Amino acid sequence: MITKSIVLNLLVALLTCGSAGASQASVLVSREKRLNNLVSELLEVSSISKPGRALTFTRPQPGWVFVSLTGQGNGKVTVTLDRGSPTAAVMIDGPPGGRTGEAMRFVGKGPHKIYVECNGKIIVDKLVVKAIPELIHCGLGFDPQIKSYGQYDMGFLGKDVLPNVTTLIVPNGIKLSQSLVNDWHQQGKIFVAEVGINAQGKTAEDHSKYWTSFLDNSPFIDGIIIDEFIVNNPATRPGVPLSEERQKRMAEEQQRYQTYGEAVRQVRNNARYKDKQVYAYFGGSGKKLNQEVVGTNFVRTLLDCNYRVALERYLHEMSSEKGSKEALQLFIDGIADWEAKEPGVKSRMVIAFGLFSMPSGGLNKQPNVDYHVWMDQQMNIVANHPVMAGISGLEWWTSVLADEETVRFVGRLYRHYAIEGKTEMLTRDPLFLTHIQDADFENGTEGWTLHPAENGSIEVKRFPRYGRIEGRFMGLGRPADPEHIGDTYLWMKRSEKGPNTFSQTIKDLEPGRLYSMKMFSCDHNDLVNPKAKKLEEAEKFVGSVVIDGVEIDTKRSFTEMYASSPEPRIPVWITYHWKVFKARGTTASLVVSDWQTEKEPGAGFGQEQAFNFVEIQPYHE
Repeated sequence: MITKSIVLNLLVALLTCGSAGASQASVLVSREKRLNNLVSELLEVSSISKPGRALTFTRPQPGWVFVSLTGQGNGKVTVTLDRGSPTAAVMIDGPPGGRTGEAMRFVGKGPHKIYVECNGKIIVDKLVVKAIPELIHCGLGFDPQIKSYGQYDMGFLGKDVLPNVTTLIVPNGIKLSQSLVNDWHQQGKIFVAEVGINAQGKTAEDHSKYWTSFLDNSPFIDGIIIDEFIVNNPATRPGVPLSEERQKRMAEEQQRYQTYGEAVRQVRNNARYKDKQVYAYFGGSGKKLNQEVVGTNFVRTLLDCNYRVALERYLHEMSSEKGSKEALQLFIDGIADWEAKEPGVKSRMVIAFGLFSMPSGGLNKQPNVDYHVWMDQQMNIVANHPVMAGISGLEWWTSVLADEETVRFVGRLYRHYAIEGKTEMLTRDPLFLTHIQDADFENGTEGWTLHPAENGSIEVKRFPRYGRIEGRFMGLGRPADPEHIGDTYLWMKRSEKGPNTFSQTIKDLEPGRLYSMKMFSCDHNDLVNPKAKKLEEAEKFVGSVVIDGVEIDTKRSFTEMYASSPEPRIPVWITYHWKVFKARGTTASLVVSDWQTEKEPGAGFGQEQAFNFVEIQPYHE
C-alpha cells in the first residue's frame, strides 16, 4: 500500500555539501541491478557534494524501497523523496557525519526523485536506493507463552527487528501510545491488525462490516490480516466419483468462499478504506492451490483488489538430510503450483514462514537439528531459487511461540537476504547437530552414562504421542514427522539411597562461542494418570541440570512450567529447561540429576520423572 508520507526520513549521520569547488556526484547505478530474488539496486551515487542535487530512480512495480546514506564531515543533511508531491514532507535534519542513515518507504510504480539538502562541510560518500520486499514482524503485543523470555516490546525489538522490517502485526484492539504510532508512521512504516473470520457471519455484508470494524475502532491501523482461510488437499481424484455427502459439503465450501470474495470486494469498493490493506492467511494440509474451493473465485478476487495472499509455509524440522531436502522441494513445488494456477499471484504473495520454536506448538521438534540453520535454508531458497522470483513479502509467524533468540534472528535474516541482497547462507553451522548423541533416547541410552541410585530406578520408556503432548507438533490430530515423534524418554524414580543421574560429554564446541541448552521434563504420574490441576498444585521438577566446563549466563537461563495444549484433554504440566552458556573448550560435561545436590535430595522420595529433547545448539547474540 502507499503510505501517507513518501519522504525518506533518514536518521542521517551525514553530510552536507561543501564549498563551491567540491567534486561532482558520481552515479554508479542508475537502473535496476538485481542482487537476488528479493533485492535490486535502483540507484547508487557516490561523492555528493553539491547542494540540492536531484537524483532519479525507477521502481518497476509498486513496492518498498530502502535508502541508505554514509558520509563524513560536520553538518546536517536532509533527504526528501518526491519533493513537491501532495504527500511529500521534509525529513528530520541528521547529526554529524561518520554513520549510516537508513529509511524505508512504500512507493508507486515508475520514476521517483530524491533530493539531498546539505548544510555545512559534509561529503556524502554514498547514497543507495534498493527495491526490497515487504518485511513483516509478527509481532508487537505478541509476548511469549514461556514468560521467562520477557516481553517482546519496542525496547526488546529495537536493535535487531525494528530497523529491518516495514510492517508490524499487532493484536486487534491493542492500545498504543500516540507517540509510538506517530514515530512508526513518520518512518513510513505500517501497522496491520490480526483479525479472525466471523463465525456467525452469513452474508457478505456481515463479513465486510466485521472486518472493517477493526479499522474503524483503531484508526491508526493501516490494514488487517485475516486468520485464516484453509486450503486442504483436493477432494477429487481422477476416476473416483465423489459421494453425495462430499459433493454437498464441497458445494457449501464453494458458496462460503464466494461470500468471502463478495465481502472483500465490498471493502475495496468502500472509499473509507481505500488506503487500507487486507492480507489473507492461507493454511491447511495442501501445499498446492486447491481450486476446487478457493481457486479462481476467491484468490483472484484478492489479486484484483490489490490485496495480499499470506501463504502459510510452516516447515518443521526433519530428522534426516533426505527428509530435509524433500521438504524444501515440496515448498518450491507448492509456490510454483500457485503461480501456475493463478498467474501473477507471487507479486501479491507474502510467504508466512513458521517462527514457532517452542511450546505449546513448535516446529523445532528435532533435538539433532539446528533450528536457525533450518530457518536460514528456507530463506536462502526464497532468495535464490528461480521459482521464488517476484515474491512480494516475507513474514515469520508468530513470536507468541518463539524464544527471544529466534525472534531476534528473523531480523538478521531479513537484513542479510532482503536488505543487503546476499545470496550465500547467513549461518556457518551444519544443519545437523553433533554436540549430543541420542538426545531423545530413541536408541536406548546410547552415548549416555547412567548412575542409578538402585536397581530399576532408571529406564527408557515410551508413551504414545508424548512428543505432541510436549508441544512438538504441526497440525492437529497427527504427528508432523512419521520418522520421529518424540515418544521416548528417560524415566527416573527418586530414591532415598542417592541421586539418579544421566550424563554425557558435550562435543564439538567452539571455545568462546555461546550455546543454548533446551530440555523437557515432566512428572511421570502426571503424564500417565493425568488429573486436572493448577500450576501451584503441579508436581515440580526436583533435581539439577549442571553443565561443567562452561560459563553459564544466569540472567538468560531458567526453568518454567507450562500446560500441554491442545492435548491431552486434561493437560500435562511440562518443565521447560533453558540455559545459555559460553564454551571454554571444545568439550563440556552435562549431568542431570533428580537430587538438587549430591547430598541434598530437595524433596521426598518416590517421585517419577521423565526427560527428553536434550538439545545443544549455537546461540546467536
